[in-house]
Amino acid sequence: MKDRTQKQKILFICQNFWPENFRSTDVVNNLVDSGYEVEVLTSNPNYPEGKIYNNYSWYNFKTEIYKNKFLVHRVPTIPRGKSNYLFIFFNYLAFIVFGIIFGLIKLKNKKFNYILVFASSPIFQVYIGCVIKLFKKIKLVTWVQDLWPENLIALDIIKNKSLINFINYLTCKIYKFNDILIAQSRSFQNILSKRSSKKVLYIPNYAEIFNKNIIKKKINKKFTIVYGGNIGKAQKLLTLLKSAKKLKVNDKVNIKIFGDGIELEKLKKYKKENNLKHVTLYGKVSKNKILKEFVNSDALFLCLAKDKFLNFTIPAKLQSYYSIGKPIIASASGETKKIILSSKAGFCSPPENEVLLYKNILKLIKLKKNNLKKLGINSKKYYKKNFSKEIITNLFKKVLL
Repeated sequence: MKDRTQKQKILFICQNFWPENFRSTDVVNNLVDSGYEVEVLTSNPNYPEGKIYNNYSWYNFKTEIYKNKFLVHRVPTIPRGKSNYLFIFFNYLAFIVFGIIFGLIKLKNKKFNYILVFASSPIFQVYIGCVIKLFKKIKLVTWVQDLWPENLIALDIIKNKSLINFINYLTCKIYKFNDILIAQSRSFQNILSKRSSKKVLYIPNYAEIFNKNIIKKKINKKFTIVYGGNIGKAQKLLTLLKSAKKLKVNDKVNIKIFGDGIELEKLKKYKKENNLKHVTLYGKVSKNKILKEFVNSDALFLCLAKDKFLNFTIPAKLQSYYSIGKPIIASASGETKKIILSSKAGFCSPPENEVLLYKNILKLIKLKKNNLKKLGINSKKYYKKNFSKEIITNLFKKVLL
């Protein structure tokens, strides 16, 4: 008998999608591989450089096929610029406006069972789903990735209390308009349940999809710690560099940081001013390059800023780290700390505490090989039990019936 999920057709809405390096692409790939029919409504790629990618244009509204698997509908896009909040605001606003207009036009004769919004910031992109829901009379499901307005407060983007209260009011209205809310962490689930009378389910993020056909290289001469991901205010990677400053040359540590974001230049400046030769900033690299570095690392690093609401989230890279099966070292609290401690996969110090992070790095370096290997084994075990593709897909099958 044919699996019922094969009959379900989903309209997936997200602002950022392939060829940008966002988890949304992996989500859709996993849903399609699980038997769902999916079409994506998204903007033209412009992150993180802040300008429209080659072979695209700001006014592009064409539909393309992703690897012969599913349709991707583009809408006109105002590029976000580089570290400019005004351009970022218009980038967000344009996606909502053009998403509604072009979404209704392009999808006029298409039928779907569900609208699934991958709600990373800004939460207001859910408005596109709200309008399409009204016209098509179908269920709206939002997978909440960031808490608003808390995310804006944590990143020091908005300070005006009246504006914060207004954003909170709009956000709650958005939640209530949904049929189902999905929380990416247990903490999110508790908060969303208080803000909406609608059903709130917990589904963690999928791990990033990697090409696993890569052979591990020779053993590192130095103990190598790797970070790969966004370099923004929420990550507070300066904490790692401050800890690295305390490391002596004979500690034999090599720290590699891969990724781009608004804080990258600040890290480059700090590295140069403090002559941190054992820290290398690589910028944006390919997915295969990141995987090679993850596989060849001795430990993987994760960091969050000192804010309780930011630490209610499970950073998506944590699932990817666990899928690799490496020891984890983190500067975080909340959900991340709970997972690392319960899994016995590494060490976690409080956010923005470079002294305790430094001590944990030394502790990790001094571990015997068998004990270090045990942390990696625990990491992989926890992934298989809590974050595997099969587990998360089965959770979705209970939602998208």
